[in-house]
Amino acid sequence: MGYAGYVPAKLPPSKPTEVEAAVQAVKSVETLEIMGKLLYNCAVSPREEKYRRVKLTNKKVADTIGSAHGALEAMLALGWVHDGANPEELVVPEGTYFSMKEVRVVEAAKERLQKDMRSNSSKNLAAMVSVQA
Repeated sequence: MGYAGYVPAKLPPSKPTEVEAAVQAVKSVETLEIMGKLLYNCAVSPREEKYRRVKLTNKKVADTIGSAHGALEAMLALGWVHDGANPEELVVPEGTYFSMKEVRVVEAAKERLQKDMRSNSSKNLAAMVSVQA
């Protein structure tokens, strides 16, 4: 019930953007942490070439981004592209810069995933306790 044209306090959640949906599809906290670090480095030091290039053959990157379902697609949705000269690398194209907005998108997805994992583990624990009783 609204009064004097006020909207209800509980609004339905807004539909996620294409980038948010791609990042939320990643179901690994470690992968989201690495993605967040890469984006943060690009946002803070946009002119540093070493932060604008990611080697997919790097062990840490291959173990997290290369193996997690949807992680590479999320990186591409965020603005990274395959390097034309070396397809084993992702680069940020010239003229493209990241802001803290993209970093916050990844952090929000990571926090949501951690919250879901905690609630699932507490539900599993409650189910185990009720079965043992």
